[in-house]
Amino acid sequence: MAPDEEALRDAEWLRERIANRVIPNPSPRNAMIRTESSLPDSIERGYHADGHKTWGFVIYRTTYENDADWAECMRRLRWWAADSMEYYNGQDVLDLMTWTIFDDREQFENMDVPTIRRHFRNWTETAVQSEQSTANMGGSPRYKYCVQIDTEALKSVLGTHPPPRSDDDHAGWVKLIDKNWLPRSEDPLWAGRRPDPNEYEPIDGITDERIGWVKVPLISVMVEYYEMFRDPNMVMRAHRRPPAIM
Repeated sequence: MAPDEEALRDAEWLRERIANRVIPNPSPRNAMIRTESSLPDSIERGYHADGHKTWGFVIYRTTYENDADWAECMRRLRWWAADSMEYYNGQDVLDLMTWTIFDDREQFENMDVPTIRRHFRNWTETAVQSEQSTANMGGSPRYKYCVQIDTEALKSVLGTHPPPRSDDDHAGWVKLIDKNWLPRSEDPLWAGRRPDPNEYEPIDGITDERIGWVKVPLISVMVEYYEMFRDPNMVMRAHRRPPAIM
């Protein structure tokens, strides 16, 4: 058999095998993927469990030097969110994402993390009722974490290639802030436990391992990391202290 004929035969055999493959518990959006592995299926299960009807991280813009740069950053953020969902045929779930962006320059320019945390905490108290018609925040990452894009983060994003070329090195990042973070010395979860024997360089004056925010890749934050941050155990395992990117 000629090499070309053998290659064609092998390709046809592979296509038939894929076509006849039976996926256990397939996603209703893409039968070639298990529903447990489908990002839109997982996100949908989450907001249904909470009795919610929308989802998505809230974004704080704290840099205002260049509106064109900001517009490009947001274009990339939306592009990657759509790209993440496309593989899973998850457009219906993406359509339910609410893009809430706090971008009032007078109020938010150069706002630091503790001030954002206070603002976000106050916002969540009323937003969940107005958005979801329930006072129950449930396990929704929307009301536990928010995204900050400051000058350093914006510079990192624009220093990478634009989509569709993937930022595989995760050089472009944004901050993800934990609404409920407390310093270790004030956190009741650590009461009575031995002090952390490790020493860490101060970041924002904080020498704890966990400083209340992490760097996460722009290309994944709005979908993959939203799904991940619903699971506190996953967050604990995946945590990386800045300047490392989680």
